[in-house]
Amino acid sequence: MVLKSTDGDSKAKYSLPYPVNFVLKYPEKWPELFSTSIIPDPALLHSRIKTNEDCWIVTTYLYLKRKGLNVSISDKFVPGQINVVSSLDYSAKDLAFNSFVVGTRSDGFQPLLCDFVIVQNRFQLGSETDAFIPHWPQPGLIPRRQERGNTISNIVFKGNEKNLHTPFRSFEFKKELENVGLKFRINIASAEGIVAWNDYSADDLVLAVRNLTEQDILVKPASKLVNAWIAGVPALLGPEPAFQDLKLSDLDYIEVRSTKEAIEAIRRLKSNPELYRKMVVNGLNRAEDFTVENMIKRWVEVLAGPVVKQYSQWRKRTKLERAASFSLKFPRHKLSMKKAAFHRSNGKYIIPDHHT
Repeated sequence: MVLKSTDGDSKAKYSLPYPVNFVLKYPEKWPELFSTSIIPDPALLHSRIKTNEDCWIVTTYLYLKRKGLNVSISDKFVPGQINVVSSLDYSAKDLAFNSFVVGTRSDGFQPLLCDFVIVQNRFQLGSETDAFIPHWPQPGLIPRRQERGNTISNIVFKGNEKNLHTPFRSFEFKKELENVGLKFRINIASAEGIVAWNDYSADDLVLAVRNLTEQDILVKPASKLVNAWIAGVPALLGPEPAFQDLKLSDLDYIEVRSTKEAIEAIRRLKSNPELYRKMVVNGLNRAEDFTVENMIKRWVEVLAGPVVKQYSQWRKRTKLERAASFSLKFPRHKLSMKKAAFHRSNGKYIIPDHHT
C-alpha cells in the first residue's frame, strides 16, 4: 500500500512491503514512545539524542512513523519480522535467530550476527548484506545567523574534547587563534548535562581534526561536514576518508593536518571575504542532498529494496536452519569485535607525529 506523507506539506509518498520493528535495548530512556500515540518531532528531542541507539533507532523510527509508514517500536524482537537494532547493543544473548535482524553499525565493529547491516560510509560496505545510509542531520539544528555576514571571530569544535587531535587542544594553539582574532570554543556539557551541538548560531568556522588509525578512521561518518554545510558554516577538517569521499570542490571544506595549516587557512579566509561567502553558499547547496526528506527516502529505498531481498531468502529457511546459521556466525562475530578493538589503538595513524 502506498502511503502519503503526513508530515508537513511534503508531497512525497512512501511505502514498505513488510512491517518493520525498531528494537530498543534501553526502553527506560524513552517511556513516552510506549505510552502515547503522539509521535514527537526529533528536532524537539535533540538534547536527548546522544547514543547510537538514540541516533539510529529512536530517530529513524520517529521520522518514518511521522510519514505514516508501517513501523513500530518495541523492547523485544518480533519473530519472523524485520527488526532494526543498534548493533552496538545487540548480542548473542538476545537469541534473536528467529527474527530478521538489521543492525545499524555506526562506528562500531562489523556485526556478523546481523542478517543485514546499515553502514554510515561507503568504506564499511563489504557485501550485498550491507547498505550505506548517511547519518541523519543533527536534529533541531540552529543555523548560523545570517546577520553575521562574513565575520570570522568564533571557531568551534563540536564533540568530546578527547577526540580533538592533541595539538589543537594546546594552550599555544588557542593563543595563535587569539592572535588572529578568533575565540575557540569546545562544546562541553552544561550543568544539566546538555551539550548544544545543535546550535551554530554564533559559529563562524567549524574545526574537526582527530588522529586515529587508518583502519579505525574508515568507520567514521561525515556528519561534522554535513552538519556544517546545513548550518552555513565553513569547516576546517582533518584528512578523514568520509570527508574526502564527499568532496567535489575546494569550496566544500579546507583540509588541515596541523595547527599551522589551520592558522594559514583562517588567515586566508579572513583576508578573502568573498572566498568565505562562496564556501557558505556552496555548503548550503551541498546540504540539499542530506535533508531529512532525502534521508527518509534513502531509508525507505533500503528497507523496501536490498533488505526485502535478503528477508525473502531468510523466510524460506526453517527455524532449525536459522538457529544453525546464528550459531555458526557467533565465533566470527566475536573475532570481529576483537579485531576492531585492536585496530583502534594499533596501526599507522592518519596524521604523522611531525605534524603539530
